[in-house]
Amino acid sequence: GNDRLDAAQDLRMSEGRLGCAEATLRQMGLLAEEKRTAPFGGEKPNYTEADVLRTMNNDPSFRSLYGEVQRLLGRNLNTEEIKILLGFVRYLGMTADVIVLLVCHCKDQAKKLGRNRNPGLRTIEKEAYKWADMGIDTMEEASAYVKQQNLRFSQVGRLMEILQIRGRTLTAPEKRYLKQWLEMGFEEEVIGLAYERSCLNTGGLAWPYMN
Repeated sequence: GNDRLDAAQDLRMSEGRLGCAEATLRQMGLLAEEKRTAPFGGEKPNYTEADVLRTMNNDPSFRSLYGEVQRLLGRNLNTEEIKILLGFVRYLGMTADVIVLLVCHCKDQAKKLGRNRNPGLRTIEKEAYKWADMGIDTMEEASAYVKQQNLRFSQVGRLMEILQIRGRTLTAPEKRYLKQWLEMGFEEEVIGLAYERSCLNTGGLAWPYMN
């Protein structure tokens, strides 16, 4: 129940090690997943159609953002989706350039996962709240995060080859294991060695044993 940043300081843990520890505790059922209805506390605002019309009529910058998001997604946004976009600006305080990068990032992630369709605004909204929780609100921070995620994705792809996982996507627990190992600083060769020992001693890929 204590503040996580105080714990990091008291335990002399880096942010990466702290994240790894939290993920491990969640796997063991000792730490609950954070459930958050909206960042900064409080209730998520419920915008009306009147709010949408008023903003579209009086805010040229929002109209421009709306047009760019439609272009990126290749379709027209419905009223509910425009309300979500309005929430990015008004409630999360995101600038237009950060929102455009967010949409591009979500498109790129969907493509890498083999999905043929662009993500919907509901999916993008989840990532937007994730960014808000992490305090990502500038282009510099957003660009650094996207670069880090792209690097992580390529590392995970190489690790899947090492672990001979082909023709399917990783499950959520499998992703957590790989993320932990990378955050702990293990190189691909070391993870490969752990895989070989796991196969020799258990007859196959046994994630808890390999961990």
